[in-house]
Amino acid sequence: MVAGSIFFWATSASSTQDNRIAILHMCHQHSELTRLLRSWRERVNPDEVPGFSARYGRRRKHGLTQTEVADLVGVSLRWYNKLETGTPGAYSDDFLDRVSRVLLLDDDERHALYVYAVHREPAPRLRPDTSSLDPYVVEYVRQHEMPAYISDLAWDLRVYNDKALKQFPWMQYGINIMLWVLSYPEARMQLIDWEESWAKPMAAQLRMAANQNKDHARLTEVVREIRERDEDARRIYDRDVTSYTHPDGSHRRLYLPHHHDREFEVVWLGFAPLRDPSMRFIVSVTADSQIPTPPAAD
Repeated sequence: MVAGSIFFWATSASSTQDNRIAILHMCHQHSELTRLLRSWRERVNPDEVPGFSARYGRRRKHGLTQTEVADLVGVSLRWYNKLETGTPGAYSDDFLDRVSRVLLLDDDERHALYVYAVHREPAPRLRPDTSSLDPYVVEYVRQHEMPAYISDLAWDLRVYNDKALKQFPWMQYGINIMLWVLSYPEARMQLIDWEESWAKPMAAQLRMAANQNKDHARLTEVVREIRERDEDARRIYDRDVTSYTHPDGSHRRLYLPHHHDREFEVVWLGFAPLRDPSMRFIVSVTADSQIPTPPAAD
């Protein structure tokens, strides 16, 4: 009995010690996640977020509030606060990547976010795939004097130039164009008159393409994901009766990074390579010679 009691006490004490170490380790991880997220949030320059000033007003100092991050990510304040305070939760890859994008995390920082939040490494970031494009076409797009990009039949981004990236910073993450415009919260901040001028005509394009290419697996996947991700996008895709074939020549308004609440009118020009008409070569031109040069410091 005595020996058995001693053995039980020893193993229990060892187990208790292990539990305490595990708890301390978890607390450290949670506090580290809180420290990192707060630091990343406070360093963001609101001027880099297109449309931020139009919604929240101009701000002289850097930093986003938790409420603003939650709005841009498209979740409740409670859910984002749960992440920042290090509370364990079923955080999806989509949610963590949205946080990563809104906070402008680099690859190492995104890796740290995943490790501390869900205790695993993230999948590699999506990058535009240029492998099937003629290298001369790729180089032409990259050297184009205007913002330009090429997308494929499913609106997956294939190549873009630096000028396009300055207008749409999300392009570096390889996000599908239709998916971003129709279902991402920050699109509704940047794109003026989002539903009428952007969502309805682009959803009409998507509907027509899906109807004409019913066996295209990727296009079907894009439609499904948009309808599942956002209630407004699903309503527009399912119920709107707008007819729209292509964006060539269309005029639309948007906000640009580092230009506060100034509105820009942009004319969209569309082309298709003769060797592969399924590719869309899009160029944006600011209307009325509104050259978007950085504003002078206040």
